[in-house]
Amino acid sequence: MNATDTFVPFELKRKKGKLLVDRETPVPDVKIISAVARAQYWHDLLDAGIFKSVVEIARAEGLMPTTVGRLLRLARLAPDIVEQFMRGCQPRRLTLLWLMRNDIPPLWPDQRQMFERFR
Repeated sequence: MNATDTFVPFELKRKKGKLLVDRETPVPDVKIISAVARAQYWHDLLDAGIFKSVVEIARAEGLMPTTVGRLLRLARLAPDIVEQFMRGCQPRRLTLLWLMRNDIPPLWPDQRQMFERFR
C-alpha cells in the first residue's frame, strides 16, 4: 500500500452464492473524510506559504471563500476524531453539512465532548 491508496474497512459475506456487504461493519462517511483531507491539504499549503489566504485557495479551487473557510476548520480536528471517521465510527447523525455550519471548538477535549453528544 502506498501514500495514495485508500483503505476502507468492510467485510464481504457469502449468502446463497451471492456476495453481500456485512451491515455490522462500520462504514466511513466518504464525504467527511474527503473534506477533512482537503482541509488538511489546504492548511499545509497555507503553512508552506504556497497560498497566502483563504481567498487565494478559493480562487484556485473555484469555490467561495466562506466554503473554504468552513472546510478549513476541519483541519483542527483532534487526531483521534479523524481516526474514528476513518474507521467509520463517526456518529450516525453527524454530516458534513453539520460540520460546515457549526463551530468546532479549538480544544480537542471540547471537540470530543461535542461529538459524544451525538451518540
